[in-house]
Amino acid sequence: MKPDFYLATNINCATLDRGSCGSVFEVPGTTFAIKKGANTKAIWNDFNLTNHAYNSYLTWAGILSMNFPGRRVPRVPGALFFNSPDSAEYWDVVLKRFPQGDRSRAAAFHVDRILPAPRPTRMSLVRLFYHNDTQTRHNVLSNKANRDCLIRVYLGSNNPSTQAYDVTATLRNFPLYLDQAKLVGLDITAYAEEMAIGLALLHWQAQIDAADTEFVIGSSTGTTFRTRYPNHQARPPPTSTVDDFARREIQMWMLDYDKCREVDLSAKDAASAVVNQYLVAVTGNDPHFPHPWPDIELWQRFRAAYLKASEVILSVRGVGVAVDFPGMLIEKWEGWGEKDMEASEFDPFARDGDGSNEDGGWSNDGLEGGITDNDSEEGGEEEEEEGEEEEEGDEEEEGDEEEEGDEEEEEDD
Repeated sequence: MKPDFYLATNINCATLDRGSCGSVFEVPGTTFAIKKGANTKAIWNDFNLTNHAYNSYLTWAGILSMNFPGRRVPRVPGALFFNSPDSAEYWDVVLKRFPQGDRSRAAAFHVDRILPAPRPTRMSLVRLFYHNDTQTRHNVLSNKANRDCLIRVYLGSNNPSTQAYDVTATLRNFPLYLDQAKLVGLDITAYAEEMAIGLALLHWQAQIDAADTEFVIGSSTGTTFRTRYPNHQARPPPTSTVDDFARREIQMWMLDYDKCREVDLSAKDAASAVVNQYLVAVTGNDPHFPHPWPDIELWQRFRAAYLKASEVILSVRGVGVAVDFPGMLIEKWEGWGEKDMEASEFDPFARDGDGSNEDGGWSNDGLEGGITDNDSEEGGEEEEEEGEEEEEGDEEEEGDEEEEGDEEEEEDD
C-alpha cells in the first residue's frame, strides 16, 4: 500500500497528546490520529490489543445494550496501518509531515480519532473549575491546544484540591473527579454502570486485564449502529439527514492497551492467576472505577452492572469454568478497598467546603451548560471569544449603570 494512502503529502500532523508509550498526532481533514513511540514492542502490543478490544466491542455492543436499556457500551477506537521503524517506504514519505522534534523513525499506527468534547462542554468546565475572571477564561478557551479536550472520568476519588485552576491547567485529558462530576451535573450512576459494562467486556470477552487503560469522555460524529427513525412510514421523510454529521455524540471511550496483558481462562489454576492479575490491574489503574468505600451506593451500582454483564458474556460464550471468576474478583476488590481506607490517614472523599468559589475555589454557577449529549460544534471557537467579550461588555454596562445611579442620587440630595 502506497504511503500517500496513509497520509497525504500535503498534510502536516499536529500534536494531540504525549504519554509514556508515545505521542498521538492529529491527521487534519481525516477521522484518524497517529500513535507513534520509540518502544516498538509496546506500540505493537497496543496495536494488537486495541483491535482485540475493538473487535470484542463490535461483537457485544448490541447484545449488552439490549441487556442494559438506557446504557451505552463504552466505545473502542480501531487501529490500522502499523509501521515499524524499518518501514522505509512509509517513513521516507511521511516523516517530514510530523512537527519539528518528532521527526525520528519509530513504531506507529493509525487509530480512529476520538473527537474532543464539544465547545459548550469546554466552556462549562472553564466556568466551573477555573479562576472566575474574564481574562483567565479568555486565555484558556482561546488556547488552541485546549480544544483537544478529552475528559478522564475518575469516579474513584475526589479532587485532592478545591482550588480553582489557572491558565497553566490544560483541558487536554481533563481529570474530572467524582465531586466535580456531581457539581457539573454528570449522571455518575449511568457512567459508573457503563464503565462496569466496558470492564466486563474487556475481562471476559477480550480476556485482557485492562492495565492502565483509560476511560474518557469524548465525542464522535458517527455511531456504531446506523440511524433508524421510529415510525418512519407514518411520517414524511426529512429534506436531508446530512445535518446529522454535524452533531456530536458524547460518549465514554476505552483506550490505551500498550500495558495490557492477556489471560487464559482455561489454564491450570486459572481462578487464582486471572483474578489476582485483574485485581492488580483495577486497583493499580488511575481511579476511574468507583471505590468500594465510602460511596457504597455508587459502588453497588457499578458492582451489579459488572456482575450482570460478566454473566451475560460468560454464559453466551459457554465458558463455564470461569463463571465464578467475576464474583471472586469483586470480593477481593472489596477487601482491598476496606484495607485501603483503613490505611489512609484521612478520608479522600471528605470535603471541608461546599465547592463554592470563595478564595478562588470552584463555582456552582452555570450548570445549565454542563456535559450533555449531542452538543453541536456549530459556531466554532469564535463564539467562545464572543461569549467572553459579552461578559466584559455586561460588566462595563453594569459599572456604568451604577455610576449613573450614584450621580442621580447626588442630584436628588
